[in-house]
Amino acid sequence: MKLNLTKTLWALAATAGLASCATGPAPQAQMAVDLAQRGADVNPTMYGIFFEEINHSGDGSLYAEMICNRNFEEHVLPSGMTYKDGYAVAPHSPNYNTGLYNDWKVQWNPDSLKMVAWNVKGEATYDVVRERPLHPNTPHAMKLVMKSPGVVLQNGGYWGVPMREGEKYDLRFYVNAASYAGSLKAVVRSASGQELAQQTFEVKQPGQWQEYTAQLTATATDLKGTFNLEFDAPGTVYVDYVSLFPQNTFNGHKNGMRADVAQMLADLKPGFIRWPGGCIAEGATLENRVRWKETIGDPMTRRSEWVLWNYHCTWGFGYHEFLQLCEDFGAEGMFVANVGLSCDLRNGDFTTDLEPFIQDIRDAIEYAKGDVTTKWGKLRAEAGHPEPFNLKYVELGNEQVGDYYADRYNYLYNILKAEYPEITFISTLGLGKSLERLKQVDMIDPHWYVNPLFFYENHHFFDNVERGKFDIYVGEFAAISAANMDGALSEAAFMLGMERNGDIVKLSSYAPLIENNNRRDWPTNLIWVNNETVMGRASYYSQQMFGLNVPTYNVGAQLQENLPSALNGMIGVAGDNVAEQYRNLKVTDAQGTVLFESADLSGLKKIVGKPAARPWMTSPTANLAEALTISQGTIELEMRAVRDFTEGSQFVAQGRDSINIYPSLIIGSDKAGQNFFTLNMGSRGQQSVINISRTVNGEGGANRDPQGTPFDMQAGQWYKVRVQLDGVSTLTCSIDGEEVFKQSVSPLSKHYAIAGYDEATGETIIKMINANPEPFTVAFSLAASSVEKVGKVITLAAADIKDENSFAEPRKIAPVETQFNSFGSSFNYTFEPNSFTILRIKSKK
Repeated sequence: MKLNLTKTLWALAATAGLASCATGPAPQAQMAVDLAQRGADVNPTMYGIFFEEINHSGDGSLYAEMICNRNFEEHVLPSGMTYKDGYAVAPHSPNYNTGLYNDWKVQWNPDSLKMVAWNVKGEATYDVVRERPLHPNTPHAMKLVMKSPGVVLQNGGYWGVPMREGEKYDLRFYVNAASYAGSLKAVVRSASGQELAQQTFEVKQPGQWQEYTAQLTATATDLKGTFNLEFDAPGTVYVDYVSLFPQNTFNGHKNGMRADVAQMLADLKPGFIRWPGGCIAEGATLENRVRWKETIGDPMTRRSEWVLWNYHCTWGFGYHEFLQLCEDFGAEGMFVANVGLSCDLRNGDFTTDLEPFIQDIRDAIEYAKGDVTTKWGKLRAEAGHPEPFNLKYVELGNEQVGDYYADRYNYLYNILKAEYPEITFISTLGLGKSLERLKQVDMIDPHWYVNPLFFYENHHFFDNVERGKFDIYVGEFAAISAANMDGALSEAAFMLGMERNGDIVKLSSYAPLIENNNRRDWPTNLIWVNNETVMGRASYYSQQMFGLNVPTYNVGAQLQENLPSALNGMIGVAGDNVAEQYRNLKVTDAQGTVLFESADLSGLKKIVGKPAARPWMTSPTANLAEALTISQGTIELEMRAVRDFTEGSQFVAQGRDSINIYPSLIIGSDKAGQNFFTLNMGSRGQQSVINISRTVNGEGGANRDPQGTPFDMQAGQWYKVRVQLDGVSTLTCSIDGEEVFKQSVSPLSKHYAIAGYDEATGETIIKMINANPEPFTVAFSLAASSVEKVGKVITLAAADIKDENSFAEPRKIAPVETQFNSFGSSFNYTFEPNSFTILRIKSKK
């Protein structure tokens, strides 16, 4: 929904500075806010969290288990894969999206003695064996053949076994004494060997598995300790499922979450939680997918599985724990279900037998919401929760793309929506061509891992998305190249656009969520964890500010700045003249005077840009008319793509939309060729498009219209292109005499603002981003029946836009709340450099 501001608002804004304190800085912009102009409602649960087992975000971070590889299954091959020549190899199966064979594989060491986290000290032989399985889901055990007393089985935990003085820990492990007559001591030792907690056990029932439990109390603090089972006699024993848990878990739950990490999540005030992924929900192969039924019940009986971030997951944080965490946070649940497709960037294998997958979804819904008389509802009750959980969303797949998935979604949706009309079923398709194949859809889930420039540039992205067909869940997004304040502010700029378009954007979640700082699988993550503490990045506090300041609805608001034309500058072409070619360039000013003309584009200066951010992206090059600048007039030339990279490219073979080299026209460049707009023509995947992108300081690719305008471009064919510039902000493109594209462009001011109203508190909420190194003063006019002078200001700011939090300075960038005493129908406010600020103003419509 777009807000139509009246001329009266601008008149109010123009006079705001006159009624404000005259001693402050002169306003650089005006912002008019009108409470009578009600915009889109905002979903109160709009801002949530997405959990995936990546970066040891669960095991070793959120999930409180302290023993790593507790069931000795770490060396087991991923399900559905075989070992060959040092690799775990996926089945030779066609990719669902391309029909090609990915034959995906990952390096693998099958040696069970390369035991993750475990070590044996003393005179003994040992191996991980299947001779005496404790349980079918934990078939391997450690076999120790001890030749003398003093053998120690040691575990290093997740980069240490952290103990804190005075705290209590629950110990549980199993031993099968095949031929052992003695006792054993379970002891946690410090890095220097000091006993921190211990319990001695007499080994019982030779030849049978025996469970041993104890409560250990730490006598000192050491965060890098080891857990040890120390044997005082020779003999043979089998050991399995060794677990050590702090009693101080979040809300005191057994098999629960680490209290400080979970509290960081709770402090975000998430409206929903998405689980279990992420790519791991798909699996590297279909057999490797997450199976929720194997993640419930006694943790000892849960089958661990290798996840495609290259480690085994215990699934101690399973389906029940996910639903419990939703309840603890007062959040809605979103379950990601596999739909018979594995990750197409890995193996992409699939099945056409969908009934088992449909039934699995039915059972998951029944476990969460079913009556205790049902099969799965009864199991939930037996797990200690007879009341139903608040499962509201089911996502059918994760990041599946293409027509094949679209048709599968149609089939599944038709069945499941009829049975569960109260559930919102989410499609993984973004705003691409395959979306047209969906017959009916509740919600779609586009993802954006991009550079900050993309988010700054696309603040208005959702303003022009077609309404009436679906809601949008921005399920994964992050400024992937900037773990700093720049990334946080750019994400916030994009989120302002989401919130302003609350009629269509209903949910969002940053990703990934958590990183153990000893294990990074993804470059930017919201929360960092180690054994000592947990901390949030600048992006964490930006997300938190959104979650704690959700308005009931948007109100009329417009930020007005006096900005120069964005089109003024040099012109040129982009590319290497091998994949694309150009000829007959002619530039004419508004009076019809020819400024530049060349048949072969000779006389243009070549400029090479910065290296590409990813290996499949080409480094930008530009050929510019160095002495020529134009902001109003026409540019004419002929362009063609010499090669069509969509057919049989390595990117298509990998299931990825090909990222092609486009014939491109550069407009509005500075003399260094570091800042400009690019009019791109070419094919993306199976669709030809025209769009505009912006390059700033040599880094670009930020499409203003990421989907582009469809254009049937054929490789090898010359096209006559004519671009008209209006001297202010509008670019009009014709091809072969027909107008095909028109778009306004504006300077990148990096100032963004929206306003809303909170009915519960009676406050106007204004959110403002100043992503520049200078203060920014705005003259506000607030059209309301009454405005209280005293209000609240929440500011997240950094001294430098490249600053970030760290374990040494965890709150270097954190929100600061202050009181402002000069609110009114007209007032000025100066926003700090590099800041995201929220004004909360008591007011009435």
